[in-house]
Amino acid sequence: MTLLISFAALFVSVFLLQLGLGGVVPLDALSGTELGFTAEQIGTMGSMHFVGFFIGCWWAPRLMGTVGHSRAFAAFTAAGTIGLIAHMMIVNPTAWAL
Repeated sequence: MTLLISFAALFVSVFLLQLGLGGVVPLDALSGTELGFTAEQIGTMGSMHFVGFFIGCWWAPRLMGTVGHSRAFAAFTAAGTIGLIAHMMIVNPTAWAL
């Protein structure tokens, strides 16, 4: 039963993560079009979301092993929040891609 609960928590968290990305990626494209970004810049921004996901899958276990799950989760949440807030403050396709 404990294994089932662990997998359920994992799948729910991945579902919520993808649900959030599903809201951010189209808004990036629509906002970029409205702000006059080129199609290449908008495509790069969309691709960088998944590059970041790949890098996070490689780097996150190391950070969790070093500082623990709760601190790593807090750091990732803070970084994601700062990134979303920076979208409103910085209007630059390179900054949005990072």
